[in-house]
Amino acid sequence: MQGLVEWLAAELHAKSMFMTGRFRLSSGGYSSYYFDLRKMYSYPQLYRRVVEEFASLICTPRCPDTVIGVATAGIPLAAMTAMLRGLPMGYVRLKRKSHGGEQLVEGIVKGLRVTVVDDVATTGRSIAEAVENIRMHGGLVEEAAVIIDREEGAAETLSSIGVRLKSLATARGILEALRRMRARTGGKN
Repeated sequence: MQGLVEWLAAELHAKSMFMTGRFRLSSGGYSSYYFDLRKMYSYPQLYRRVVEEFASLICTPRCPDTVIGVATAGIPLAAMTAMLRGLPMGYVRLKRKSHGGEQLVEGIVKGLRVTVVDDVATTGRSIAEAVENIRMHGGLVEEAAVIIDREEGAAETLSSIGVRLKSLATARGILEALRRMRARTGGKN
């Protein structure tokens, strides 16, 4: 896994998906750094490798019955992961549709083992909300997975509702890898 974190850190840096400054997060808090993983979808080779690693992560020890993405960044991640593994997929909307079937959860979840996916976890509130909506529709959720866990309470929030959080990397791991890269290049990165 260490090689994966080093590679991911290098890619995030090279493609300006890791930024420093002052950023407001979707959790409402502020951070001195930001992971803009939505840019990843503009780099097909990077996207493919991340999805391949991600699909292996969610299928360890076994694949779920379906993959459900959290709107909006979790949707393309869920779609590609599901396609790669031949799994059904769906997503949880940010708010209920006001037309048609007025769905909040798109896709079939009733009686199925669901893994909820998103790009980054901070506090875990949006994932927890998605989990509760899926459970209201009869889905069985015991796991959630993200590319990066910022380690700001998401694992604890999800654990409190019986969900285990998996991640390809942690913010700390990425930051440490970036520091090592900078040290190797004499601070030129």
